Amino acid sequence: MPFADLQNVGMHYALDGPAGGPVLMFSNSLGADFSMWDFQAAEFQKSFRILRYDTRGHGKSSATPGPYSITQLGKDVLGLLDALHMKQIHFCGLSMGGMIGMWLAENTIERLGKLVLCNTGAKIGPPRYGAPASRPFERVA
Repeated sequence: MPFADLQNVGMHYALDGPAGGPVLMFSNSLGADFSMWDFQAAEFQKSFRILRYDTRGHGKSSATPGPYSITQLGKDVLGLLDALHMKQIHFCGLSMGGMIGMWLAENTIERLGKLVLCNTGAKIGPPRYGAPASRPFERVA
């Protein structure tokens, strides 16, 4: 599987399906890698070029020092699209991936064709009791 060397992160990705077809990008949830989309990718690549990637700190992508922000993760997506010379894509994100999709829609709507947001929200739940406000969530190892 290929890697893109982006600013401060090595991004692991897969690009499958018919060359020249419309691109459908899948973005994984917290604690998962792009293999979570294997079933969907197999079906959708009949009609689309499928781009899947491991979000920073997940799968085989670099785990740079955190914490990570949705802005940072959204800019990672833009960096990957630029590295692959993709001007516009359709985007599907689950949970954290959906939050990244919302950031893309708010900041770079011209880069999106269709946007699918699955099981997501504008923020992920309340901080855990006793957790410092700066680190309300622990990364799943």
